[in-house]
Amino acid sequence: MHFLDLPPWLLSLLLAPFGLVLGSFGNVLIHRLPLEDPADRNVATKPSHCPRCKARIRWYHNVPLLSWLVLRGKCADCGAPISFRYPLVELLGGLILAGSVWVFPFGTLIWFKGVICALALLVLFFTDFTEFMLPDVLQFPLMALGLLFTVPQIFWPEHLTTVVGHGWNLLRVETFLNGLQAAPAWIPAGHLPVTWKESLIGLVAGYGLPWLVNLLYKLIRKTDGLGMGDFKMLAWLGAFWGWGAMLGILFAASLLAVVFALPLLISGRAKGQTMLPLGCFLALGTLPVVFYGPALWAGYQALFR
Repeated sequence: MHFLDLPPWLLSLLLAPFGLVLGSFGNVLIHRLPLEDPADRNVATKPSHCPRCKARIRWYHNVPLLSWLVLRGKCADCGAPISFRYPLVELLGGLILAGSVWVFPFGTLIWFKGVICALALLVLFFTDFTEFMLPDVLQFPLMALGLLFTVPQIFWPEHLTTVVGHGWNLLRVETFLNGLQAAPAWIPAGHLPVTWKESLIGLVAGYGLPWLVNLLYKLIRKTDGLGMGDFKMLAWLGAFWGWGAMLGILFAASLLAVVFALPLLISGRAKGQTMLPLGCFLALGTLPVVFYGPALWAGYQALFR
């Protein structure tokens, strides 16, 4: 498959438009999945329409990024403002696909898994940020996918793929390795494959640990401290990246939440019972832990030697 060893800059140019389209579909998910009416949540057959006037959006007004700019951020029929979130999510979708080939070997299982994870986190970040909701219809399939990603490396451990690295050097990487490996702009250090055991433990512990913490909190404070969606999000992240990364993501998200909440508490703009979108912090904490988790852990251990 010689197209796999194209230079990464060319792959980025080819993949970016598909990322913009996926970002546009991500906007549909962000808007519709939190809605209560099942008919309104239909993302398969219901055409795009203006939430205010319900007018169907014409195809030439639905071009990622360009349409928002041409329409100056307003509906073509009623003039209602179109949130800046729409071009932002489209742009981020394009950047995810364009940038993916620099940090994951293109055409491999880990590349596909990384793209799926990043796009899912993009959607979940904004559903939690806007509606405090992490939809089950996304998270349950992601749990199953996390486990399924561990299967190919068991049956085809020696299958190789060629990708272009620095200086046009060709890298021979394992196609179905379920873990980070050499890529055009990323040479991982200290990462091991995510086995089916690590994935399963990550899934169970990812759900069980916050459930237990929430149970203890509820016994003391007589109210929930975490939402069920947060349990499920941590569970599928554990299934994707293993139990070690799951613990790192939980720690990073908790730290980010504290840093975010402290100024609000001190200024009086929030109270102890104020809800925080933990899913947003889980999404933000995933990238540094996945790529730099072992290095960060090694640095932390070095402080106590």
